[in-house]
Amino acid sequence: MRFSPTLRFGEVLVVLEGPARVRWKQPIAERAIHWTPTGIWPDEGQLAMVREHLENERPLLVLLDEARDPVPMLREEWQAAPCRLLEDLTGPCPGDLLDDEVVELRLPFLDWLPASHRDRAARFLADSDTALSRTPLALLPPLMVEKKHDGAPPSPRFARRLVPNALTAGRLTAAIEHLFAAGPQQCMAANHPGEVIR
Repeated sequence: MRFSPTLRFGEVLVVLEGPARVRWKQPIAERAIHWTPTGIWPDEGQLAMVREHLENERPLLVLLDEARDPVPMLREEWQAAPCRLLEDLTGPCPGDLLDDEVVELRLPFLDWLPASHRDRAARFLADSDTALSRTPLALLPPLMVEKKHDGAPPSPRFARRLVPNALTAGRLTAAIEHLFAAGPQQCMAANHPGEVIR
């Protein structure tokens, strides 16, 4: 099953950076068993939506927990991918494909955000890596969030899900409401049940 790289929580747009950005087409033919990669999120319309979201100072949360994960593709999936997608991932279309059964590709890091936001995200990832190296995972929160800095815009915000299965839709909604609240607020959703956001 493939997941969408974007989620909406009211006015808040949440983007999953990393492998979730690859768009896939489900096999239709009876004998077809492989999904086909068809592109990378965002397309031009989606990019315009993100830019408008930022220009209007609407809340945007970018989840970076899989940002550095490779995108595994079976050789058959890689061969079925449009040349444009291959160029986005690897440069000009290669004549020779790897002999491996599984090809691992890396997406360009936050290439859909302005450079200043990418730099902040990279600093947050480095800082959170340091915290993770010093603290046992059991003592860390399920969601690690970039601290607000003076002069930094209120959106986008960057976060990492350290224990994704602990973040149900309700819990993530409560965290998002808290992160983007205009002022202090009381947490009304300490124990929201719900489905896990992948």
